[in-house]
Amino acid sequence: MSSTDMNEAGGRPLTGRKVLAMLVAFFGVVFTVNFVMLRLATGTFGGVETDSAYREGLAFNGQLAAARAQDERGWKVDAALSRGADGVLVRIDVKDKAGLGVTGLDGNVVLARPADRREDRSAALLRDPDGRYQAVLKDLDPGAWDLVIRFDRSGERLFLSKSRVILN
Repeated sequence: MSSTDMNEAGGRPLTGRKVLAMLVAFFGVVFTVNFVMLRLATGTFGGVETDSAYREGLAFNGQLAAARAQDERGWKVDAALSRGADGVLVRIDVKDKAGLGVTGLDGNVVLARPADRREDRSAALLRDPDGRYQAVLKDLDPGAWDLVIRFDRSGERLFLSKSRVILN
């Protein structure tokens, strides 16, 4: 069958230019889809636990020593969360080994989404007249959150805890 026979039957001959155009179109679609999927994947995932695992690894021995010192202090720290009109009220009692309230602390509380840190909320803890530390966090949806409590004095970390809570 010659090329004139194909033209008479209504078909077009397959030329090198047509094959090149088909290959360029095919790989153009593949690259475009991959680029769009990559942008969507990196732009919507906020669940990274740490920015630098290397730096976290270097700081591990210091964190281990701080945890041992925290255990030796024997503090009892109780947190209570309640939802109100202004947001979620976090109230924290800090007692020493003797059961006395611990004062003079700089505190911070974070409610962190386990799967998406873009929803994390934090606030400084203020001491109320009852001797408790408290903060109000706004715009919190119901569901699972990680409650991170940290107390410092003169720039030294004295207490750090992380626990999972469910907000209604």
